[in-house]
Amino acid sequence: MDDVLTLAHGAGGKEMNELISSLGLSFRGGWTGCDDDAASYDLGDGRYLVFTTDSYTVDPIFFPGGDIGTLAVCGTINDLSVMGATPLGISLSLVIEEGFGRKDLGRIMESVKSVSMGASVPVVTGDTKVMGSGKLDKIIINTSGVGVTGDSGLLDKKIMPGDKVLLSGGLGEHAVALLSKRFDYETDIVTDSKPLNEEMSSVRDFVKIAKDPTRGGLSSALNEWVGKWGVGIELIEDEIPVKDQVLTVVDMLGIDLYDLASEGRLVCACDPGQAEQVLKNLKDFNEDAAVIGEVVEGDKLVMKTFLGKRVMPEPTGRIVPRIC
Repeated sequence: MDDVLTLAHGAGGKEMNELISSLGLSFRGGWTGCDDDAASYDLGDGRYLVFTTDSYTVDPIFFPGGDIGTLAVCGTINDLSVMGATPLGISLSLVIEEGFGRKDLGRIMESVKSVSMGASVPVVTGDTKVMGSGKLDKIIINTSGVGVTGDSGLLDKKIMPGDKVLLSGGLGEHAVALLSKRFDYETDIVTDSKPLNEEMSSVRDFVKIAKDPTRGGLSSALNEWVGKWGVGIELIEDEIPVKDQVLTVVDMLGIDLYDLASEGRLVCACDPGQAEQVLKNLKDFNEDAAVIGEVVEGDKLVMKTFLGKRVMPEPTGRIVPRIC
């Protein structure tokens, strides 16, 4: 491992996962799932307490359809929801650069309030620090959240060959919306960032596992399942929902669509007999939801295209920094 950290170590791909593994974890004290987006604690009655935390350093902090406050609250609600938990409350900590505008801070806090109230997940505690000018870039937000599962426990069941893989909507819209502001180009795309707790509630009883494909995108999320469960996953490129404008932008910028963060999407896997019901429920929230592939024998994530098949390795390098 290199002696210094790079942007790649925070980008959600191979380098970040290797860094986390090398750091080791402190005494877990009965907590499990610490390698997932959230940790869980068995309450002894079939339910689990679920706890998560995340920090947000997005650039720019305002972008079409949202801002850093939108991302922070949605991200923590979603990390709890995809574990099968009902979010109970979140914390909000701000680290702000001296000279940051009160108007901009007020705008961010209005977004926090709007998302929190809309999702019925309260902000219950927090902290604020101000650092000297030039010591950080504008503002960093950390949110932590706690939730509890129902009697059926965690959404962490082993996936098997034949299981179907579904996506709740179009890929890459958050990344493209944010990059349009960063690089000053015109697009009608807005961030897909939104709370997923209602969508997850509608499919929780029918799916085995779920994840929100944020840092590292769909490729990172599904490679994680491949490694965890010792299976292969085959995706069908023509079935993956993506807007034409998103494809145009990723081609123009030379970036991989499947490595891009989607902040308001979930990917899930279910028994083939449940796929129709899961798809129906997801389409109640987004008509673009689709069955995009299935679990197969093997040990790789593979994309089936009109030209054949290609392996999709875990993302490496910087990917696209500071989009979530």
